[in-house]
Amino acid sequence: MPPIGRSLGRGLLTVASSPVLLLVALMAPPVVWLVVLASGYEGPPAPLVYALAVPPISTVFDLGAGSSAVGLGPAFLVFIAVALPLRAVAYGLLAGIIVETLETGRVSAHGLRRSASAISTVLVIEVLSFSLIVAGQMVVPLLGPGIGLLAQVAALVGGVFFLGFAPTAAIRQGRRIPDTIRRSGRAALLPGSQHLLFCSIYTFFAVFVVSPLAPGGTEITANPTLRSWVFVLVVSVLHLGFMAALSYRWIVAEPSVPEEPVRRRQPARQPAARARGRR
Repeated sequence: MPPIGRSLGRGLLTVASSPVLLLVALMAPPVVWLVVLASGYEGPPAPLVYALAVPPISTVFDLGAGSSAVGLGPAFLVFIAVALPLRAVAYGLLAGIIVETLETGRVSAHGLRRSASAISTVLVIEVLSFSLIVAGQMVVPLLGPGIGLLAQVAALVGGVFFLGFAPTAAIRQGRRIPDTIRRSGRAALLPGSQHLLFCSIYTFFAVFVVSPLAPGGTEITANPTLRSWVFVLVVSVLHLGFMAALSYRWIVAEPSVPEEPVRRRQPARQPAARARGRR
């Protein structure tokens, strides 16, 4: 697994050198904003900083937009049932663009066709992300606001940690969804990968740095200021950079990912048996 600094540098360079990825980073947040406004959203534009985040962090935006637009009820479940597949299609296509850019330095129709293999995997990831966030919300009243917040953050870190490699693995290997998700988890557990630290840095950046610094704060408006748009677009580029860094780390580590779980060595029992014999 490449070092964290090299991974982030390669990811950001991949996005900065790709006109297609830069166009996605610049165009996706305004399109998402128009869609959520059309669905009835009334709230601050600050959550747009999560529009292109890695799941399950991006799922936080979907849930917040849905609860504000239609409330918590049957309509909310309909909203989520529509939002998650749309997110899966968008993220699957985006993952295909990133993988092909890393592999060949360009984007082609062949790469977009390959990305279709990731859509079903990303949909499962979205459903799992939704479950993680709902479970975290249920834990807060039981553990209290302080420990409950830590549990929610831990759930987000765990989601990125175990599921972050799955879209790239689906595109490059084309295996069944359960196999792809299992291999994503095995890659995350590779010795010396520092993958937990990588995912913790990203989650801390998204939750505790980006969100508090977002211009506008809790101001409710349908017309974000120019300053807000600039901030959202810059953060969107950074999110894509982290996405590309995850893909790069998988591509480098792919030959080392074991086909089966690594079995721990059983402790030797012979010395203990001898000791009992001497007694």
